[in-house]
Amino acid sequence: MSAPAPARPAAASAPDASRAELRAGRRAAGRERRRRLDRAGVVETIALALLPLAWLWATRSVIEPDWLAQAGFAALGVALAAWLARQVLPTFAATVAAAVVGLVIVLATAGAEEAILGIVPTPASFELAMTTLADGVEDIAWALQTPIPAEGPVLAAVVAAAVVLALHVDLLGHALRVPAVAILFAAAPAALPLAFRVDAPTWDLVPGAVASALVLAAPAIDERLDLGRGALRAVALVVAAAAAASVLPLVAPSPREVALDLPTVDDLFRPVTPVLRTDIDLGDELRRPEARPVFTYSTTDGEPIATRLMTLPLAGGEGFVSVPPESGTPDVLVEGAEQGAPMQMTIRMSDVRAESLPVPDRATGAQVPEGATWDVANDALRLANGTETAGLEYEASGSRFDDLQALPAGTGSTGHDEELALPEGAAGIGARGAALVSEGMDARDRVLAVRGFMTDGLWNYSEQLDLPGFAGAGGDGWGALEGFLETRSGYCVHYASATTALLRGAGVASRVVVGFLPGAEISGGWAVSTNEMHAWAEAWVDGAGWVRVETTPGAGTGSVSPEGAEVTPSATPTPTPDESEGPTPTPTPGASDPAEPTPSASVGPSPGTGDGPGQGPGARIDPEALLSLLAGLGVIALLLLPWGLRTALRALRLRRGPPGAWDELRATLADLGVRLPASATAGDVAEAIERRTGEPLTPAAERVKLAAERAAFDEGPRERAHDGDVQGVREALLDTAPPWRRALVLLLPPSLLGVVARDRDDEG
Repeated sequence: MSAPAPARPAAASAPDASRAELRAGRRAAGRERRRRLDRAGVVETIALALLPLAWLWATRSVIEPDWLAQAGFAALGVALAAWLARQVLPTFAATVAAAVVGLVIVLATAGAEEAILGIVPTPASFELAMTTLADGVEDIAWALQTPIPAEGPVLAAVVAAAVVLALHVDLLGHALRVPAVAILFAAAPAALPLAFRVDAPTWDLVPGAVASALVLAAPAIDERLDLGRGALRAVALVVAAAAAASVLPLVAPSPREVALDLPTVDDLFRPVTPVLRTDIDLGDELRRPEARPVFTYSTTDGEPIATRLMTLPLAGGEGFVSVPPESGTPDVLVEGAEQGAPMQMTIRMSDVRAESLPVPDRATGAQVPEGATWDVANDALRLANGTETAGLEYEASGSRFDDLQALPAGTGSTGHDEELALPEGAAGIGARGAALVSEGMDARDRVLAVRGFMTDGLWNYSEQLDLPGFAGAGGDGWGALEGFLETRSGYCVHYASATTALLRGAGVASRVVVGFLPGAEISGGWAVSTNEMHAWAEAWVDGAGWVRVETTPGAGTGSVSPEGAEVTPSATPTPTPDESEGPTPTPTPGASDPAEPTPSASVGPSPGTGDGPGQGPGARIDPEALLSLLAGLGVIALLLLPWGLRTALRALRLRRGPPGAWDELRATLADLGVRLPASATAGDVAEAIERRTGEPLTPAAERVKLAAERAAFDEGPRERAHDGDVQGVREALLDTAPPWRRALVLLLPPSLLGVVARDRDDEG
């Protein structure tokens, strides 16, 4: 009866071996499945690689798109390097390897002159690259007009931005597997047109929107392709997103046509240093900024004076513009300025960013500061890029010629044929000017005739426009000026441009000047702020030179100023203290009348936009209060960011069905300090849950475990995740933790740093 006994262990060993093999197979299949789910598929990899370039295209209206080839090479090179590295390295190590490749690309672009063979980095190439990139960022940040040419330092900065975006996308999309967050970072370039107040075409956002839709749909497409199923539904979502993004430009209104008075980027993030722009837009409303000090000055004759920044001698397709600068050292800076009563002024600058420095409107000479040159083509004291102006003091000389009635009679306007030309778009305005004069008139009478037309009757000073050609209404800058002459309502750039065009039509050489009104009187001189920026016409009269022809209502610049029938006043703001190192003069009781209207030219990027005092029905938003509110909300959002990422990851896991639900329970264990190796099976996770709770596995946990095991080995249709069961098990696990641990799980979930503990079986 004892003979059969030895056979039992041998018979029992076969099922044990079979069970061991089954467990090993399940373990291997589980690891393979996790590896496949934790890595992006082919479609998602391609979509993430294209994402940075797609959103960089949104900057096309600010930076000329000549950067596309080099930035594309940089971004795709980083993506390719990361993909190759992931074939042999862990995911995070692959991102580091891609960062090295990106650094080489940036150095080859920005520091090639000091690199070995143009690509091998050296200490000198690092230094040169940092200088070049700093110059590029500064050139973009302080650009005075757009689009900015993509060359030199600007191109290097764009290439560096493409590399940085590509690395962020790789880190977030591949290493951390949060592609939705990667989209948020990649879309950052879309804010650049807002910062520059550029009316960017909505079409520029289409590539970014399409690429983002593809990134979000790519995991589903890849999964269905892996399972041999059709991806038609996921592809249809991408096509629908692309169609919606393409249709939006056809139905969305122009930003200028939107009636909402919302705060802009400039309202919320006002720069401490004002930026002075001398280009003008005939079709845009005036953006009157909060007054910021620009300079103070004193004169030898004790009288205030208007100062010039830039001359706009060319009548272009959209209005008057400057011409390419040409350095020179003429005996008299502004031609003909030696005629008239001589004067001198001492100027002390505040901290501003500008392409030129103020000089008397009829400047004869200047003590040219270091880093400045005289531009004979535009009669401007040009500044080198990056020159510091805070505390800069210099002297300039000039002359006064304020009385147009005192112009010499019997003279012409000769020797300046280029300042007589008008483009075809301004032919109608030129014809109006010609109709104001007769054949036998001399230059003085022609100037007076045009000035009389521009000042007789009712002319309204208004900073808000309703002109043909404005806000995409089908015209151009000259169309807006035609509308101004019909409505007789506009601000200084319209009066100056219209007067100049009429003078040219009347046979008098003329041009537009952008500068400053005299400013407010202070102890020992005058203080000029950004709100004194102004534009006026300048006419050439033989024997007198270039003389100012002021037609803006109430400009208050002496006897040249018109006395219109009625004026819509815009109060002169009192200069406010500046954060610069320059002095802060104290106004005396003799300050100019604050009720005197002071139109101003465009200042940008505008520290604040508005309708001017007493204008516009809408309530003003206090930018400082709004900025404080947004800063507080930003801090709260930053504190809640880990919680938001954890919540988003939970939702993504549950969308993956039972395997994702089981992974969510593993993540909850990681939050509580229990990390299992990547090779852990569903049974290992179940044991960890039992150890943590101190109780046998609940029916809810059993259902999740069973569904996960079936999904791991069954190629059939997936079951839905047991979301309620997952939540119940998760709450049971969290109940085992002390309050401080639960607070940590809520605010700083440890699972964001990793869910698995790597074991030897998973290395490599």
